[in-house]
Amino acid sequence: MQGGYPQTQEVIPLSSVIYEEMDALYLLKGMGSPSGARPWTVTEIMVMLDRIDPFGLNRVERRLYDHITSDASKPLRLGLDKHTRLDVNLELTFEAYTHTNSTEYVLDTDWIYGYEARKPMALLSLELAVGSFMYIYTDLQYGRNRFLEADLRRDLGALPDGVGAVIPPASTAEVSFPIRSWAYSKPVLTNFILQTRDFDFSWPKRAIMSVGGKHWNLSLARDKVHWGNGHSGNFVIDDQVDFNDFARYSVFTGRFRYEWLNVFFPMPYTNNGDETFKILMAHRLEFRILKSLTFAISENVMYQDNAFNVRYVNPAFIFHNLNDRSLFNAIAQIELDFTFLPGFNLYTQWVIDQAKAPNEDTSQSDAYGFLVGIEHARGLGPGVLTSSLEGAYTTPLLYRRDIVDFLSVRTYDVIGAGEHVHFDYIGYPFGGDALVLQLDTAYLLPGVGSISARFLGMLHGKMHFFVSHNDEGKNTQKANLDASTPSGREDEQELTFAASLRGNYLIPPVVSWLAISTWAQLDVVVKHNKLMYSESGIGEALLYHKPGIATDLQFTIGVGLKL
Repeated sequence: MQGGYPQTQEVIPLSSVIYEEMDALYLLKGMGSPSGARPWTVTEIMVMLDRIDPFGLNRVERRLYDHITSDASKPLRLGLDKHTRLDVNLELTFEAYTHTNSTEYVLDTDWIYGYEARKPMALLSLELAVGSFMYIYTDLQYGRNRFLEADLRRDLGALPDGVGAVIPPASTAEVSFPIRSWAYSKPVLTNFILQTRDFDFSWPKRAIMSVGGKHWNLSLARDKVHWGNGHSGNFVIDDQVDFNDFARYSVFTGRFRYEWLNVFFPMPYTNNGDETFKILMAHRLEFRILKSLTFAISENVMYQDNAFNVRYVNPAFIFHNLNDRSLFNAIAQIELDFTFLPGFNLYTQWVIDQAKAPNEDTSQSDAYGFLVGIEHARGLGPGVLTSSLEGAYTTPLLYRRDIVDFLSVRTYDVIGAGEHVHFDYIGYPFGGDALVLQLDTAYLLPGVGSISARFLGMLHGKMHFFVSHNDEGKNTQKANLDASTPSGREDEQELTFAASLRGNYLIPPVVSWLAISTWAQLDVVVKHNKLMYSESGIGEALLYHKPGIATDLQFTIGVGLKL
């Protein structure tokens, strides 16, 4: 390693430019995907770089290689003794947001640059490394909460059928969900907050204990994690959430990677106030069959109960054979990446949540999804130009079941307003019942910045969190809704077009201990039959499609200082 004392078990956050640069470098060299199981440790990054001959690189490739190596091998700044180092970083950020439609785009999920992307006003991070064996990270932040006391909200009891299998029908839990956000409906807003009542209590966002060696790592973490190389999302587990809590063990060599992942989801509410645990038990095998061909398969199960049985967590077990549907729900995925020419990569994912097996009845409908895309990279001047075109299809009942499903519910404490909940899918951000086409392009200048554009088109059927998976509208019954994508009538379907332009720039440092960066993002969103909440919710549907076209122009600008 370069740059001083190596911190080999450091886990690189998914927000790091290292991932984009490594993908571009592998693509330019015709080497397929570096690995779709992320985040990576510094040790794993060095294994990936070892596959590349540094003497066979052109000028642009060498610039990528050197910047990745330099970024990944930066030592922690303070040495306590021969084996122990630590670091303290303070990040101060100012962001401003404005949009043109504050009557129809009123929730954080209506923004392209929403809650998960927005920066806190201040973030203090603490890091500790002992030799090359152990690494610890945690952070403290001061930022605006996802939900506020001023939000217009409804109690879970307003949902007589519940939500999938995570919220039971006629729930009596004293928990609310927002139907109009005070912060996200304002025409102009910043991340600067003085009211402590608006403080986000859900921190740290990252907290990691990582130990390992040259070819293995074990981590207990709160962090973002995803599996796959999808640009619009990934099916089994994706990083569209603000964080996941998980335990992960991985082994990696030049041609093979194994990961055992256990993601601990927030516990669902029941009518009697008791809570159960919910774990995604997952294992993934990745093979570099050829220099240009990567194949990965994962076999996974959601486990939910009120008593933990250790015998179920054997990582070598075939999880699908845990066939007690009162406790488990299986999902499997296949991934394939093929770089058929230097600079050109064809990739695909296929996930199966439910399929009729031989001798099995048809009481549950099939549920699956697939995506396919092509990527291109080429050197252009001092940087690299990348582009991708991706299409995805998901069936209406993907992630949905009557007892154990793949929906996630997360609670946020709000001073003066109790608990609020946010619903999400564990994997693909748009869930089931979606047809998606996405085009991405970016110009990346290592160590300087980037400019990127994204174009998204999506047709989404009527299936959403509050629609039942059962043909009689009973969420406690089997997921047997017979529908194809996009489901529902035309006036129950939502058509979305979104175009985004983003740029970020790292200002050349004046002093070594201060880094200053700036960024801006412009988003145009057009929706036909936009899904809306009824603000009264009395005598009419709580959630409905507003006919016609709803357009919003969204703009974000920010500047950050890191000491």
